Amino acid sequence: MNDNTFFRSYKLVPEVKRPFLYSSLIAMVATLIRMVGPQLISRGIDNGVLKADYNYLLEQSFYYFITLIALYFVASKALLSIGLVGELYVKRVREKLFRHLSSLDINYFEKNKTGVLVARMTSDMQSLNEFAREGASSIITALLTIFGATIAVFLVDVRLAFLSFLILPLLGIATKIFRNYADKAYWSVREWIGQVLSSLQEGISGVRIIQAYSDETSQLDNFKKVNNEHFKANMQSAKNIAFYFPFLEITRVTSIAIVIWFAAQRINQGTLSVGELVALLFYLNYFFDPLIMLSFNYDLLRSAGSSMKKVFSILDEEPVLSNTGITTPDMENNNVIEFNKVNFSYGRERVLHDVSFSINKGETIAIVGETGAGKSTIAKLILRFYLPNEGDVNFYGEPSKDVTQKWARKNIAYVPQESFLFRGSIKNNLIYSNPEGIDLEKELLEIGVLDWFERYENGLDQEVGERGANISAGERQFIALLRAVLAKREIIVFDEATANLDIESENSILDATDTLLAYQTSIIIAHRLETIINAEKIMVMHNGKLVGFDNHENLLRNNEIYQDLFSAWKLVN
Repeated sequence: MNDNTFFRSYKLVPEVKRPFLYSSLIAMVATLIRMVGPQLISRGIDNGVLKADYNYLLEQSFYYFITLIALYFVASKALLSIGLVGELYVKRVREKLFRHLSSLDINYFEKNKTGVLVARMTSDMQSLNEFAREGASSIITALLTIFGATIAVFLVDVRLAFLSFLILPLLGIATKIFRNYADKAYWSVREWIGQVLSSLQEGISGVRIIQAYSDETSQLDNFKKVNNEHFKANMQSAKNIAFYFPFLEITRVTSIAIVIWFAAQRINQGTLSVGELVALLFYLNYFFDPLIMLSFNYDLLRSAGSSMKKVFSILDEEPVLSNTGITTPDMENNNVIEFNKVNFSYGRERVLHDVSFSINKGETIAIVGETGAGKSTIAKLILRFYLPNEGDVNFYGEPSKDVTQKWARKNIAYVPQESFLFRGSIKNNLIYSNPEGIDLEKELLEIGVLDWFERYENGLDQEVGERGANISAGERQFIALLRAVLAKREIIVFDEATANLDIESENSILDATDTLLAYQTSIIIAHRLETIINAEKIMVMHNGKLVGFDNHENLLRNNEIYQDLFSAWKLVN
Protein backbone atom coordinates (compact mmCIF):
# COMPACT_ATOMS: atom_id res chain seq x y z
CA MET A 1 0.00 0.00 0.00
CA ASN A 2 1.78 3.14 -1.17
CA ASP A 3 1.74 6.32 0.93
CA ASN A 4 -0.95 7.98 -1.14
CA THR A 5 -3.28 5.00 -0.84
CA PHE A 6 -2.52 4.69 2.88
CA PHE A 7 -3.33 8.31 3.70
CA ARG A 8 -6.43 8.31 1.49
CA SER A 9 -7.60 5.15 3.22
CA TYR A 10 -6.97 6.72 6.61
CA LYS A 11 -8.95 9.83 5.71
CA LEU A 12 -11.78 7.96 3.98
CA VAL A 13 -13.56 7.03 7.23
CA PRO A 14 -12.83 9.84 9.71
CA GLU A 15 -15.12 8.41 12.39
CA VAL A 16 -12.65 5.56 13.10
CA LYS A 17 -9.66 7.84 13.74
CA ARG A 18 -10.30 8.22 17.48
CA PRO A 19 -11.00 4.50 18.10
CA PHE A 20 -7.91 3.67 16.05
CA LEU A 21 -5.69 5.95 18.17
CA TYR A 22 -7.19 4.46 21.33
CA SER A 23 -6.48 0.92 20.08
CA SER A 24 -2.94 1.88 19.10
CA LEU A 25 -2.35 3.33 22.59
CA ILE A 26 -3.43 0.04 24.20
CA ALA A 27 -1.12 -1.84 21.80
CA MET A 28 1.76 0.46 22.83
CA VAL A 29 1.13 -0.36 26.49
CA ALA A 30 1.20 -4.08 25.63
CA THR A 31 4.53 -3.57 23.84
CA LEU A 32 6.04 -1.80 26.86
CA ILE A 33 4.95 -4.66 29.11
CA ARG A 34 6.47 -7.16 26.66
CA MET A 35 9.81 -5.33 26.77
CA VAL A 36 9.99 -5.71 30.58
CA GLY A 37 10.21 -9.52 30.46
CA PRO A 38 13.79 -9.88 29.13
CA GLN A 39 15.05 -7.41 31.72
CA LEU A 40 13.57 -9.50 34.53
CA ILE A 41 15.16 -12.62 33.03
CA SER A 42 18.50 -10.82 32.74
CA ARG A 43 18.43 -9.82 36.42
CA GLY A 44 17.36 -13.29 37.46
CA ILE A 45 20.35 -14.82 35.68
CA ASP A 46 22.98 -12.30 36.78
CA ASN A 47 21.86 -11.73 40.38
CA GLY A 48 19.99 -14.94 41.04
CA VAL A 49 21.39 -17.92 39.13
CA LEU A 50 25.08 -16.85 38.89
CA LYS A 51 25.18 -15.62 42.52
CA ALA A 52 23.14 -18.56 43.80
CA ASP A 53 20.62 -16.16 45.33
CA TYR A 54 17.51 -18.24 44.82
CA ASN A 55 15.25 -15.91 46.78
CA TYR A 56 16.09 -13.12 44.37
CA LEU A 57 15.52 -15.53 41.43
CA LEU A 58 12.13 -16.48 42.90
CA GLU A 59 11.25 -12.79 43.28
CA GLN A 60 12.13 -12.00 39.67
CA SER A 61 10.20 -15.08 38.51
CA PHE A 62 7.13 -13.82 40.39
CA TYR A 63 7.45 -10.40 38.75
CA TYR A 64 7.83 -12.11 35.37
CA PHE A 65 4.67 -14.14 36.01
CA ILE A 66 2.74 -10.96 36.89
CA THR A 67 4.09 -9.36 33.70
CA LEU A 68 2.82 -12.27 31.61
CA ILE A 69 -0.68 -12.01 33.14
CA ALA A 70 -0.77 -8.25 32.54
CA LEU A 71 0.48 -8.79 28.98
CA TYR A 72 -2.27 -11.34 28.33
CA PHE A 73 -5.10 -9.01 29.34
CA VAL A 74 -3.70 -5.85 27.73
CA ALA A 75 -2.70 -7.60 24.49
CA SER A 76 -6.13 -9.28 24.26
CA LYS A 77 -7.82 -5.91 24.75
CA ALA A 78 -5.58 -4.39 22.06
CA LEU A 79 -6.27 -7.18 19.54
CA LEU A 80 -10.04 -6.99 20.14
CA SER A 81 -10.06 -3.20 19.90
CA ILE A 82 -8.03 -3.14 16.67
CA GLY A 83 -10.23 -5.87 15.19
CA LEU A 84 -13.40 -3.92 15.98
CA VAL A 85 -11.95 -0.77 14.43
CA GLY A 86 -11.02 -2.76 11.31
CA GLU A 87 -14.49 -4.27 10.95
CA LEU A 88 -16.13 -0.87 11.45
CA TYR A 89 -13.81 0.59 8.82
CA VAL A 90 -14.71 -2.08 6.25
CA LYS A 91 -18.41 -1.64 7.04
CA ARG A 92 -18.20 2.10 6.39
CA VAL A 93 -16.15 1.65 3.19
CA ARG A 94 -18.70 -0.83 1.84
CA GLU A 95 -21.51 1.62 2.56
CA LYS A 96 -19.64 4.52 0.95
CA LEU A 97 -18.87 2.43 -2.13
CA PHE A 98 -22.48 1.28 -2.52
CA ARG A 99 -23.77 4.83 -2.05
CA HIS A 100 -21.31 6.16 -4.62
CA LEU A 101 -22.11 3.43 -7.14
CA SER A 102 -25.79 4.28 -6.77
CA SER A 103 -25.05 7.92 -7.58
CA LEU A 104 -23.04 7.28 -10.76
CA ASP A 105 -24.49 8.01 -14.17
CA ILE A 106 -26.02 5.26 -16.29
CA ASN A 107 -23.24 5.46 -18.88
CA TYR A 108 -20.73 4.34 -16.22
CA PHE A 109 -22.59 1.04 -15.82
CA GLU A 110 -22.91 0.66 -19.57
CA LYS A 111 -19.12 0.99 -19.94
CA ASN A 112 -18.17 -1.34 -17.06
CA LYS A 113 -18.88 -5.03 -16.71
CA THR A 114 -21.33 -5.98 -13.99
CA GLY A 115 -19.08 -8.80 -12.77
CA VAL A 116 -16.15 -6.43 -12.26
CA LEU A 117 -18.32 -4.03 -10.24
CA VAL A 118 -19.66 -6.95 -8.21
CA ALA A 119 -16.05 -7.95 -7.52
CA ARG A 120 -15.42 -4.53 -6.00
CA MET A 121 -18.29 -5.13 -3.55
CA THR A 122 -17.51 -8.80 -2.86
CA SER A 123 -13.96 -9.98 -3.51
CA ASP A 124 -12.29 -6.66 -2.74
CA MET A 125 -14.42 -6.14 0.36
CA GLN A 126 -13.58 -9.69 1.43
CA SER A 127 -9.90 -8.85 1.06
CA LEU A 128 -10.37 -5.83 3.32
CA ASN A 129 -12.33 -7.99 5.77
CA GLU A 130 -9.52 -10.53 5.96
CA PHE A 131 -7.01 -7.78 6.59
CA ALA A 132 -9.21 -6.18 9.26
CA ARG A 133 -9.84 -9.53 10.94
CA GLU A 134 -6.36 -11.05 10.74
CA GLY A 135 -3.75 -8.67 9.39
CA ALA A 136 -4.31 -5.24 10.95
CA SER A 137 -3.77 -6.27 14.58
CA SER A 138 -0.75 -8.41 13.67
CA ILE A 139 0.86 -5.62 11.66
CA ILE A 140 0.29 -2.93 14.29
CA THR A 141 1.59 -5.23 17.04
CA ALA A 142 4.58 -6.22 14.92
CA LEU A 143 5.55 -2.64 14.09
CA LEU A 144 5.32 -1.53 17.73
CA THR A 145 7.31 -4.59 18.85
CA ILE A 146 10.03 -3.92 16.26
CA PHE A 147 10.25 -0.30 17.40
CA GLY A 148 10.36 -1.26 21.09
CA ALA A 149 12.91 -4.05 20.51
CA THR A 150 15.20 -1.72 18.56
CA ILE A 151 15.29 0.77 21.44
CA ALA A 152 15.77 -2.06 23.97
CA VAL A 153 18.74 -3.53 22.05
CA PHE A 154 20.52 -0.17 22.12
CA LEU A 155 19.75 0.28 25.83
CA VAL A 156 21.35 -3.10 26.61
CA ASP A 157 24.56 -2.47 24.63
CA VAL A 158 25.15 0.13 21.92
CA ARG A 159 28.15 -1.56 20.26
CA LEU A 160 26.49 -4.96 20.00
CA ALA A 161 23.32 -3.25 18.75
CA PHE A 162 25.19 -1.70 15.84
CA LEU A 163 26.89 -5.04 15.08
CA SER A 164 23.57 -6.91 15.14
CA PHE A 165 22.03 -4.46 12.66
CA LEU A 166 24.96 -4.39 10.21
CA ILE A 167 23.15 -6.77 7.90
CA LEU A 168 19.96 -4.71 7.84
CA PRO A 169 20.89 -2.70 4.68
CA LEU A 170 20.89 -5.98 2.73
CA LEU A 171 17.49 -6.77 4.23
CA GLY A 172 16.28 -3.31 3.20
CA ILE A 173 17.41 -3.85 -0.40
CA ALA A 174 15.74 -7.27 -0.53
CA THR A 175 12.56 -5.79 0.95
CA LYS A 176 12.54 -3.01 -1.66
CA ILE A 177 12.90 -5.53 -4.49
CA PHE A 178 10.20 -7.74 -2.95
CA ARG A 179 7.80 -4.78 -2.60
CA ASN A 180 8.25 -3.69 -6.21
CA TYR A 181 7.43 -7.13 -7.58
CA ALA A 182 4.77 -7.87 -4.96
CA ASP A 183 2.86 -4.65 -5.65
CA LYS A 184 2.53 -5.53 -9.33
CA ALA A 185 1.58 -9.11 -8.52
CA TYR A 186 -1.14 -8.19 -6.01
CA TRP A 187 -2.59 -5.55 -8.32
CA SER A 188 -2.74 -8.15 -11.08
CA VAL A 189 -4.38 -10.68 -8.73
CA ARG A 190 -7.15 -8.22 -7.81
CA GLU A 191 -7.66 -7.27 -11.45
CA TRP A 192 -7.99 -10.86 -12.63
CA ILE A 193 -10.33 -11.76 -9.78
CA GLY A 194 -12.69 -9.14 -11.20
CA GLN A 195 -12.35 -10.65 -14.67
CA VAL A 196 -13.00 -14.16 -13.34
CA LEU A 197 -16.16 -13.01 -11.56
CA SER A 198 -17.25 -11.11 -14.65
CA SER A 199 -16.80 -14.19 -16.85
CA LEU A 200 -18.59 -16.33 -14.29
CA GLN A 201 -21.50 -13.88 -14.01
CA GLU A 202 -21.84 -13.74 -17.80
CA GLY A 203 -21.81 -17.53 -18.04
CA ILE A 204 -24.48 -17.96 -15.37
CA SER A 205 -26.70 -15.14 -16.68
CA GLY A 206 -26.49 -16.44 -20.24
CA VAL A 207 -26.73 -20.14 -19.44
CA ARG A 208 -30.00 -20.57 -21.37
CA ILE A 209 -28.48 -19.14 -24.56
CA ILE A 210 -25.26 -21.12 -24.05
CA GLN A 211 -27.16 -24.38 -23.73
CA ALA A 212 -29.60 -23.55 -26.51
CA TYR A 213 -26.70 -23.03 -28.95
CA SER A 214 -24.66 -25.88 -27.47
CA ASP A 215 -21.82 -23.45 -26.84
CA GLU A 216 -20.62 -24.89 -23.50
CA THR A 217 -17.17 -25.78 -24.86
CA SER A 218 -16.48 -22.31 -26.23
CA GLN A 219 -17.64 -20.64 -23.01
CA LEU A 220 -15.50 -23.01 -20.95
CA ASP A 221 -12.47 -22.18 -23.11
CA ASN A 222 -13.04 -18.46 -22.54
CA PHE A 223 -13.38 -18.99 -18.81
CA LYS A 224 -10.23 -21.12 -18.77
CA LYS A 225 -8.25 -18.30 -20.40
CA VAL A 226 -9.34 -15.78 -17.78
CA ASN A 227 -8.87 -18.27 -14.95
CA ASN A 228 -5.40 -19.14 -16.23
CA GLU A 229 -4.35 -15.48 -16.11
CA HIS A 230 -5.60 -15.33 -12.53
CA PHE A 231 -3.54 -18.46 -11.78
CA LYS A 232 -0.42 -16.87 -13.29
CA ALA A 233 -0.88 -13.74 -11.17
CA ASN A 234 -1.19 -15.83 -8.00
CA MET A 235 1.88 -17.90 -8.91
CA GLN A 236 3.94 -14.74 -9.42
CA SER A 237 2.89 -13.63 -5.94
CA ALA A 238 3.90 -17.02 -4.53
CA LYS A 239 7.33 -16.80 -6.22
CA ASN A 240 7.98 -13.42 -4.61
CA ILE A 241 7.22 -14.84 -1.17
CA ALA A 242 9.38 -17.93 -1.83
CA PHE A 243 12.33 -15.61 -2.53
CA TYR A 244 11.86 -13.23 0.38
CA PHE A 245 11.03 -15.42 3.39
CA PRO A 246 14.19 -17.62 3.32
CA PHE A 247 16.33 -14.50 2.93
CA LEU A 248 14.67 -12.99 6.00
CA GLU A 249 15.41 -16.11 8.05
CA ILE A 250 19.06 -16.12 6.93
CA THR A 251 19.33 -12.47 8.00
CA ARG A 252 18.03 -13.27 11.48
CA VAL A 253 20.35 -16.24 12.03
CA THR A 254 23.36 -14.26 10.75
CA SER A 255 22.61 -11.29 12.99
CA ILE A 256 22.23 -13.49 16.09
CA ALA A 257 25.46 -15.36 15.22
CA ILE A 258 27.36 -12.06 14.98
CA VAL A 259 26.04 -10.96 18.38
CA ILE A 260 26.95 -14.27 20.08
CA TRP A 261 30.47 -14.21 18.58
CA PHE A 262 31.33 -10.74 19.83
CA ALA A 263 29.31 -11.07 23.06
CA ALA A 264 31.33 -14.16 24.02
CA GLN A 265 34.52 -12.07 23.85
CA ARG A 266 32.91 -9.26 25.87
CA ILE A 267 31.79 -11.71 28.57
CA ASN A 268 35.30 -13.13 28.72
CA GLN A 269 36.62 -9.57 29.14
CA GLY A 270 34.06 -8.85 31.87
CA THR A 271 32.41 -5.95 29.98
CA LEU A 272 29.14 -7.82 29.37
CA SER A 273 27.13 -10.10 31.64
CA VAL A 274 25.50 -13.39 30.68
CA GLY A 275 22.10 -11.97 31.64
CA GLU A 276 22.62 -8.99 29.30
CA LEU A 277 23.46 -11.37 26.45
CA VAL A 278 20.28 -13.38 27.11
CA ALA A 279 18.22 -10.16 27.17
CA LEU A 280 19.90 -9.05 23.97
CA LEU A 281 19.02 -12.34 22.26
CA PHE A 282 15.41 -12.00 23.44
CA TYR A 283 15.18 -8.49 22.01
CA LEU A 284 16.73 -9.59 18.70
CA ASN A 285 14.07 -12.28 18.45
CA TYR A 286 11.49 -9.61 19.30
CA PHE A 287 12.90 -7.66 16.37
CA PHE A 288 13.07 -10.43 13.77
CA ASP A 289 9.99 -12.47 14.70
CA PRO A 290 7.65 -9.54 13.93
CA LEU A 291 9.49 -9.04 10.64
CA ILE A 292 8.60 -12.62 9.72
CA MET A 293 5.05 -11.98 10.92
CA LEU A 294 4.92 -8.87 8.72
CA SER A 295 6.12 -10.92 5.78
CA PHE A 296 3.42 -13.52 6.32
CA ASN A 297 0.84 -10.74 6.57
CA TYR A 298 2.31 -8.78 3.67
CA ASP A 299 0.06 -10.57 1.19
CA LEU A 300 -2.96 -9.46 3.25
CA LEU A 301 -1.62 -5.91 3.37
CA ARG A 302 -0.86 -5.73 -0.34
CA SER A 303 -4.12 -7.43 -1.24
CA ALA A 304 -5.97 -4.91 0.92
CA GLY A 305 -3.96 -2.08 -0.63
CA SER A 306 -4.77 -3.27 -4.15
CA SER A 307 -8.42 -3.59 -3.17
CA MET A 308 -8.42 -0.02 -1.83
CA LYS A 309 -6.93 1.19 -5.12
CA LYS A 310 -9.80 -0.52 -6.91
CA VAL A 311 -12.26 1.07 -4.50
CA PHE A 312 -10.72 4.51 -5.06
CA SER A 313 -10.89 3.98 -8.82
CA ILE A 314 -14.69 3.91 -8.38
CA LEU A 315 -14.86 6.65 -5.75
CA ASP A 316 -12.84 8.89 -8.08
CA GLU A 317 -15.54 8.61 -10.73
CA GLU A 318 -17.59 11.77 -10.66
CA PRO A 319 -21.38 11.49 -11.16
CA VAL A 320 -21.74 14.31 -13.69
CA LEU A 321 -25.53 14.36 -13.76
CA SER A 322 -25.91 14.28 -9.99
CA ASN A 323 -23.55 17.23 -9.65
CA THR A 324 -25.15 19.17 -12.49
CA GLY A 325 -28.26 21.20 -11.92
CA ILE A 326 -29.47 23.40 -9.09
CA THR A 327 -32.94 24.29 -10.35
CA THR A 328 -36.31 22.90 -9.34
CA PRO A 329 -38.77 23.56 -12.19
CA ASP A 330 -42.04 25.41 -11.71
CA MET A 331 -44.49 22.60 -12.39
CA GLU A 332 -47.37 24.98 -13.02
CA ASN A 333 -45.97 25.44 -16.51
CA ASN A 334 -48.16 23.62 -19.04
CA ASN A 335 -45.20 22.78 -21.30
CA VAL A 336 -43.85 19.70 -19.54
CA ILE A 337 -41.15 18.46 -21.94
CA GLU A 338 -39.55 20.23 -24.87
CA PHE A 339 -36.78 19.05 -27.18
CA ASN A 340 -35.14 21.93 -29.03
CA LYS A 341 -32.80 20.87 -31.89
CA VAL A 342 -31.37 18.02 -29.85
CA ASN A 343 -28.36 16.09 -31.16
CA PHE A 344 -26.97 13.13 -29.26
CA SER A 345 -24.40 10.35 -29.62
CA TYR A 346 -23.14 7.63 -27.28
CA GLY A 347 -19.78 7.75 -28.99
CA ARG A 348 -18.77 8.89 -32.46
CA GLU A 349 -21.91 8.00 -34.33
CA ARG A 350 -24.81 10.39 -33.85
CA VAL A 351 -28.09 8.69 -32.93
CA LEU A 352 -30.36 11.77 -32.75
CA HIS A 353 -30.37 14.55 -35.36
CA ASP A 354 -31.96 17.95 -34.66
CA VAL A 355 -34.96 16.49 -32.83
CA SER A 356 -37.55 19.10 -31.76
CA PHE A 357 -40.98 18.59 -30.19
CA SER A 358 -42.97 19.58 -27.11
CA ILE A 359 -45.32 17.67 -24.79
CA ASN A 360 -48.01 19.36 -22.71
CA LYS A 361 -49.24 18.42 -19.26
CA GLY A 362 -51.46 15.34 -19.14
CA GLU A 363 -50.78 14.29 -22.74
CA THR A 364 -50.11 10.69 -23.72
CA ILE A 365 -47.44 10.65 -26.41
CA ALA A 366 -46.36 7.54 -28.28
CA ILE A 367 -43.02 7.03 -30.03
CA VAL A 368 -42.74 4.54 -32.90
CA GLY A 369 -40.06 3.59 -35.35
CA GLU A 370 -37.93 0.71 -36.49
CA THR A 371 -35.20 -0.74 -34.26
CA GLY A 372 -32.36 1.76 -33.83
CA ALA A 373 -34.48 4.74 -34.83
CA GLY A 374 -33.70 6.57 -31.57
CA LYS A 375 -36.82 5.84 -29.50
CA SER A 376 -35.06 4.58 -26.38
CA THR A 377 -32.50 7.37 -26.60
CA ILE A 378 -35.29 9.93 -26.39
CA ALA A 379 -36.59 8.07 -23.32
CA LYS A 380 -33.15 8.19 -21.69
CA LEU A 381 -32.91 11.93 -22.28
CA ILE A 382 -36.38 12.43 -20.79
CA LEU A 383 -35.32 10.33 -17.80
CA ARG A 384 -32.19 12.51 -17.52
CA PHE A 385 -29.94 9.48 -17.76
CA TYR A 386 -27.98 11.59 -20.26
CA LEU A 387 -27.72 15.23 -21.26
CA PRO A 388 -27.90 16.20 -24.96
CA ASN A 389 -24.66 16.86 -26.82
CA GLU A 390 -26.27 19.81 -28.59
CA GLY A 391 -29.58 21.57 -28.18
CA ASP A 392 -31.79 21.56 -25.09
CA VAL A 393 -34.15 19.19 -23.33
CA ASN A 394 -36.41 21.32 -21.14
CA PHE A 395 -38.61 20.31 -18.20
CA TYR A 396 -41.35 22.83 -17.49
CA GLY A 397 -39.23 25.43 -19.30
CA GLU A 398 -35.96 24.64 -17.50
CA PRO A 399 -32.98 23.07 -19.39
CA SER A 400 -32.26 19.53 -18.19
CA LYS A 401 -28.65 20.47 -17.41
CA ASP A 402 -29.97 22.98 -14.85
CA VAL A 403 -32.56 20.68 -13.29
CA THR A 404 -31.53 18.76 -10.18
CA GLN A 405 -31.18 15.02 -10.43
CA LYS A 406 -33.26 14.69 -7.26
CA TRP A 407 -36.19 16.44 -8.94
CA ALA A 408 -35.95 14.15 -11.98
CA ARG A 409 -35.95 11.00 -9.81
CA LYS A 410 -38.90 12.25 -7.75
CA ASN A 411 -41.07 13.27 -10.70
CA ILE A 412 -40.31 10.83 -13.54
CA ALA A 413 -41.24 7.13 -13.43
CA TYR A 414 -39.84 4.49 -15.75
CA VAL A 415 -40.90 1.06 -16.98
CA PRO A 416 -38.19 -0.63 -19.08
CA GLN A 417 -38.71 -3.48 -21.51
CA GLU A 418 -36.71 -5.84 -19.33
CA SER A 419 -38.67 -5.68 -16.09
CA PHE A 420 -36.74 -5.91 -12.85
CA LEU A 421 -38.24 -7.03 -9.55
CA PHE A 422 -36.44 -6.97 -6.22
CA ARG A 423 -36.23 -9.92 -3.88
CA GLY A 424 -39.10 -9.70 -1.38
CA SER A 425 -42.88 -9.69 -1.61
CA ILE A 426 -45.01 -8.53 -4.54
CA LYS A 427 -46.41 -5.87 -2.21
CA ASN A 428 -42.96 -4.46 -1.47
CA ASN A 429 -42.23 -4.32 -5.19
CA LEU A 430 -45.47 -2.48 -5.93
CA ILE A 431 -44.93 0.19 -3.27
CA TYR A 432 -41.16 0.36 -3.89
CA SER A 433 -41.10 4.02 -4.91
CA ASN A 434 -43.94 5.13 -2.65
CA PRO A 435 -43.71 2.99 0.52
CA GLU A 436 -45.58 5.27 2.93
CA GLY A 437 -47.94 7.31 0.78
CA ILE A 438 -50.23 4.61 -0.59
CA ASP A 439 -53.03 2.30 0.55
CA LEU A 440 -52.09 -0.48 -1.86
CA GLU A 441 -55.17 -2.70 -1.67
CA LYS A 442 -57.48 0.31 -1.98
CA GLU A 443 -55.59 1.58 -5.04
CA LEU A 444 -55.58 -1.83 -6.71
CA LEU A 445 -59.29 -2.26 -5.97
CA GLU A 446 -60.12 1.14 -7.47
CA ILE A 447 -58.34 0.38 -10.72
CA GLY A 448 -59.85 -3.11 -10.86
CA VAL A 449 -56.76 -5.33 -10.66
CA LEU A 450 -56.78 -6.49 -7.01
CA ASP A 451 -58.30 -9.86 -7.91
CA TRP A 452 -55.46 -10.40 -10.44
CA PHE A 453 -53.17 -11.25 -7.51
CA GLU A 454 -55.44 -14.03 -6.28
CA ARG A 455 -53.56 -16.35 -8.64
CA TYR A 456 -50.75 -16.44 -6.08
CA GLU A 457 -50.96 -18.63 -3.01
CA ASN A 458 -50.07 -15.74 -0.69
CA GLY A 459 -51.60 -12.97 -2.76
CA LEU A 460 -49.75 -9.67 -2.44
CA ASP A 461 -47.46 -11.26 0.17
CA GLN A 462 -46.17 -13.80 -2.36
CA GLU A 463 -42.37 -13.86 -2.23
CA VAL A 464 -40.50 -12.88 -5.39
CA GLY A 465 -37.19 -14.60 -6.12
CA GLU A 466 -34.03 -12.93 -7.35
CA ARG A 467 -34.92 -10.69 -10.33
CA GLY A 468 -38.45 -12.18 -10.16
CA ALA A 469 -37.20 -15.57 -11.34
CA ASN A 470 -40.09 -17.56 -9.86
CA ILE A 471 -42.84 -15.80 -11.85
CA SER A 472 -43.39 -15.47 -15.59
CA ALA A 473 -42.01 -12.66 -17.74
CA GLY A 474 -45.49 -11.33 -18.40
CA GLU A 475 -46.33 -11.29 -14.68
CA ARG A 476 -43.08 -9.50 -13.91
CA GLN A 477 -43.90 -6.90 -16.55
CA PHE A 478 -47.42 -6.46 -15.17
CA ILE A 479 -46.08 -5.83 -11.65
CA ALA A 480 -43.34 -3.50 -12.90
CA LEU A 481 -45.86 -1.47 -14.90
CA LEU A 482 -48.20 -1.20 -11.91
CA ARG A 483 -45.26 -0.16 -9.73
CA ALA A 484 -44.54 2.81 -12.00
CA VAL A 485 -48.19 3.83 -12.24
CA LEU A 486 -48.71 3.61 -8.45
CA ALA A 487 -45.64 5.80 -7.91
CA LYS A 488 -47.83 8.67 -9.16
CA ARG A 489 -45.02 10.61 -10.77
CA GLU A 490 -45.82 13.64 -12.91
CA ILE A 491 -44.12 12.07 -15.92
CA ILE A 492 -44.06 8.35 -16.76
CA VAL A 493 -42.04 6.67 -19.49
CA PHE A 494 -42.98 3.23 -20.85
CA ASP A 495 -40.09 1.80 -22.90
CA GLU A 496 -41.57 -1.26 -24.63
CA ALA A 497 -43.26 -1.79 -21.27
CA THR A 498 -45.93 -4.17 -22.56
CA ALA A 499 -43.69 -6.23 -24.82
CA ASN A 500 -44.00 -9.36 -22.65
CA LEU A 501 -47.77 -9.06 -22.15
CA ASP A 502 -50.37 -10.75 -24.29
CA ILE A 503 -52.88 -8.49 -26.04
CA GLU A 504 -55.61 -9.19 -23.48
CA SER A 505 -53.39 -8.42 -20.47
CA GLU A 506 -51.96 -5.36 -22.18
CA ASN A 507 -55.39 -3.90 -22.92
CA SER A 508 -56.58 -4.84 -19.44
CA ILE A 509 -53.87 -3.02 -17.57
CA LEU A 510 -53.91 0.01 -19.86
CA ASP A 511 -57.69 0.31 -19.44
CA ALA A 512 -57.40 -0.24 -15.69
CA THR A 513 -54.76 2.42 -15.23
CA ASP A 514 -56.39 5.06 -17.43
CA THR A 515 -57.78 6.82 -14.36
CA LEU A 516 -54.38 6.90 -12.68
CA LEU A 517 -52.66 8.08 -15.85
CA ALA A 518 -55.21 10.80 -16.50
CA TYR A 519 -53.25 13.50 -14.71
CA GLN A 520 -49.81 12.20 -15.70
CA THR A 521 -47.80 13.03 -18.77
CA SER A 522 -47.09 9.67 -20.41
CA ILE A 523 -44.54 8.71 -23.05
CA ILE A 524 -45.07 5.26 -24.54
CA ILE A 525 -42.52 3.52 -26.74
CA ALA A 526 -43.85 0.43 -28.51
CA HIS A 527 -43.47 -1.78 -31.58
CA ARG A 528 -47.03 -3.00 -31.30
CA LEU A 529 -49.06 -0.16 -32.74
CA GLU A 530 -52.30 -1.18 -31.04
CA THR A 531 -50.65 0.03 -27.83
CA ILE A 532 -50.40 3.61 -29.03
CA ILE A 533 -53.24 4.20 -31.52
CA ASN A 534 -55.28 6.07 -28.91
CA ALA A 535 -52.44 8.40 -27.91
CA GLU A 536 -53.08 12.11 -28.41
CA LYS A 537 -49.98 12.30 -30.60
CA ILE A 538 -47.56 9.84 -32.10
CA MET A 539 -43.89 10.60 -32.77
CA VAL A 540 -42.47 8.79 -35.77
CA MET A 541 -38.68 8.27 -35.62
CA HIS A 542 -36.53 7.21 -38.57
CA ASN A 543 -32.72 6.96 -38.49
CA GLY A 544 -32.50 9.28 -35.51
CA LYS A 545 -34.76 11.94 -37.00
CA LEU A 546 -38.28 12.99 -36.08
CA VAL A 547 -40.23 12.55 -39.33
CA GLY A 548 -43.78 12.81 -37.98
CA PHE A 549 -45.63 14.12 -34.93
CA ASP A 550 -49.45 13.95 -35.10
CA ASN A 551 -52.41 11.76 -34.18
CA HIS A 552 -52.97 8.32 -35.67
CA GLU A 553 -55.51 9.34 -38.33
CA ASN A 554 -53.44 12.22 -39.72
CA LEU A 555 -50.23 10.19 -39.76
CA LEU A 556 -51.99 7.33 -41.50
CA ARG A 557 -53.12 9.74 -44.23
CA ASN A 558 -49.96 11.81 -44.62
CA ASN A 559 -46.86 9.97 -43.35
CA GLU A 560 -45.35 7.22 -45.54
CA ILE A 561 -43.08 5.81 -42.85
CA TYR A 562 -45.97 5.51 -40.42
CA GLN A 563 -48.06 3.93 -43.16
CA ASP A 564 -45.34 1.32 -43.66
CA LEU A 565 -45.15 0.63 -39.92
CA PHE A 566 -48.93 0.31 -39.73
CA SER A 567 -49.03 -1.99 -42.74
CA ALA A 568 -46.30 -4.20 -41.25
CA TRP A 569 -48.25 -4.38 -38.01
CA LYS A 570 -51.43 -5.43 -39.82
CA LEU A 571 -49.54 -8.19 -41.62
CA VAL A 572 -48.52 -9.87 -38.36
CA ASN A 573 -51.96 -9.63 -36.76
